[in-house]
Amino acid sequence: MTDERPVRRSSKVKVAEFLAAVGEGKVFTKLQLFEGVPGVAQADRRMRDLRELGWKIDNYKTDPRLQPDEYRLTQIGTRIDLGEQPRESPRPRISAARRREALVRADFACQTCGMRAAEPYPDEDQTAVLSVHLIDPTPPVDTDLSNLRVECQRCYAGVRGGTAALTTPQNVLTRASRLSSREERRRLYRLMQSGRPERDEVDLIFGEWLRLGREDRVDVMLKLAGALIEEE
Repeated sequence: MTDERPVRRSSKVKVAEFLAAVGEGKVFTKLQLFEGVPGVAQADRRMRDLRELGWKIDNYKTDPRLQPDEYRLTQIGTRIDLGEQPRESPRPRISAARRREALVRADFACQTCGMRAAEPYPDEDQTAVLSVHLIDPTPPVDTDLSNLRVECQRCYAGVRGGTAALTTPQNVLTRASRLSSREERRRLYRLMQSGRPERDEVDLIFGEWLRLGREDRVDVMLKLAGALIEEE
């Protein structure tokens, strides 16, 4: 008698099948993901693994318009659920140790806007989440520190999502030459050397103030206003 037991499908294949059914451009929740692939305990992790196969999946870190429990399937990659094989080897992972090195080098701050990890954005009810990305992903991929950049979710979404226009070396040099003083040009050079924005004491105090509770923020603001009136 022939053994006709069904072929066991991997968790990643099951998740790919679910996402393909959702369709490109569609939004789904984490709950829908887990319900769509019953029996897969780490469906969200298997979904992240699919990014190495060309699947582009946004979350609130890469697209601030999404809620924390929402995802958007931007592009379907290799259809491993249909038996397709990857056209090229997966991109090398950035090791946890190397990510830590990059974060320490950046002083745990976004190298584009200067926001620190878990610091609230001044203009919305959201805190900064930092991640480490490759500057140049062209194979063969180099995971050396010089090819890594730390960014918050808003800066990463802006550049990768196409909302920020790409510049050229000449544009940067032209704008630098138009700075009004030598001190500004020297400060720009220091920023280029450090690889991250400088934040003065006012910015740092404001960030601390944003971490206070609502009543404490109001109290501190009113006391500062009183001090300013006394100085006049």
